[in-house]
Amino acid sequence: MMILGSLDLIHAERPGVAVTLTLKLGNGMLANLQALRALAAIAVVVFHFGLMPPTSLSFTSGAAGVDLFFVLSGFIIAYSSSRDAQHFLARRFIRIVPAYWIATIIAALLTLQNMAWSDTTGWLFQSLFYLPGPQGRPALIFVAWTLVYELAFYLLYWLALRAGPNRAPVVALILLLIIASARLPNLPGPWPLFSEFAIGIGAYLITERFGPSRQLKGPAGLLMISAGLALLPISPFLTGYGPDDYQSWARVFTWGLPAGFIVMGAVIAERSGVAVTNRVVLMLGAASYAIYLLHPIAVGQLLQLPPNAQPASWLVCLGATILIVALSVAFHLVVEAPMLRMLRRFLGDRQQMQDEVFR
Repeated sequence: MMILGSLDLIHAERPGVAVTLTLKLGNGMLANLQALRALAAIAVVVFHFGLMPPTSLSFTSGAAGVDLFFVLSGFIIAYSSSRDAQHFLARRFIRIVPAYWIATIIAALLTLQNMAWSDTTGWLFQSLFYLPGPQGRPALIFVAWTLVYELAFYLLYWLALRAGPNRAPVVALILLLIIASARLPNLPGPWPLFSEFAIGIGAYLITERFGPSRQLKGPAGLLMISAGLALLPISPFLTGYGPDDYQSWARVFTWGLPAGFIVMGAVIAERSGVAVTNRVVLMLGAASYAIYLLHPIAVGQLLQLPPNAQPASWLVCLGATILIVALSVAFHLVVEAPMLRMLRRFLGDRQQMQDEVFR
């Protein structure tokens, strides 16, 4: 399925409520969120390439792409899960896991060829299950830690759906805040970053269920987007957040809350007819998960070059970003999207088109 055309699609039935959602990418509901996914993915790519010694490019705010992804995920899951919960977990599993496994195998083939067989198989096996490798090495796809949060959120939302689709967003929001803040006996935690999914759900409840918010028009939405984007580089100076404290409440206040403003502003703006229509941007949004998964492989390959063979310029960051984005779009079109269609046909998922648009 190409995302470039119009998609008039979603008719969701809730018990006692008929809800019709019209989605026309580039000219309708939620195209702006697709653009935000593109922004988040490319920001993370530039951040990671900028960490490489030869580039010396400081783009700390690019790490906020992860927080924007979490907030977007909270909003989109609350927005789209008004359907029956029967296949919720299966749909989310096939959206996230198979592409991650393929990326992990590619990384293993490129990275582990000079290692002992025992270390190779151990690292690959542990990485496939989102676990750190031997001797404390990160997973082969080093952003896997964020996908652990994502999968845990899906499981929690599936539990919240037991209360019914209408109540699920509120139930999930409460559970997320408990997990984010509570320190339970004999259990690890708290896990503050779960609150960023709650911020996304809160953005959904405010923009979609809170009547007065519907009086806000495009200029208000654009103001919220601008304020959120401006806060991303400024907030670390206000909160004292440092990159070593990457799973803390300080990060939530520094980047999670501004991401919430950005998402709400994008929805409010689009509701008033201010929507992203650029097909390239929308395609990058569709390929954002592929970009997110594949760029760690490129980082790993560049780090294996001898120091004197690595171009010492920000140009290498720009060139590497353009190359990995292009390869990721190709991966999305040739591998990821066809695989998703096949798996969803296997599930008999009649709502597959929506999930092909959203992560």
